[in-house]
Amino acid sequence: MYCALPQELCVGDSDIAGQGIFAKVDIPGGTYLGLSHIVDRDDDDKIYRTPLGGFLNHSNDPNCVKYYEDGKYFVKTIRRINSGDELFLKYTFYSVES
Repeated sequence: MYCALPQELCVGDSDIAGQGIFAKVDIPGGTYLGLSHIVDRDDDDKIYRTPLGGFLNHSNDPNCVKYYEDGKYFVKTIRRINSGDELFLKYTFYSVES
């Protein structure tokens, strides 16, 4: 069953940009977090974000990574994330203004 966010995560106010995704508990590196983006092959490869993908903020030193499988992008941690820490991806679909 689809869940907008895993129970270990929540949306909160970010010092980086508006709102972001935060850990409610300690999360080990290599933990699968869920579906972030869907690619619609029937509509010029248009990309749709899920709530997880929509609230993850950018960092050049991310603690998460997205990976592609069967027309979908998923997110997993690449190192331990402590309770209260914000989760970050390095954006690859669009540019980030400094």
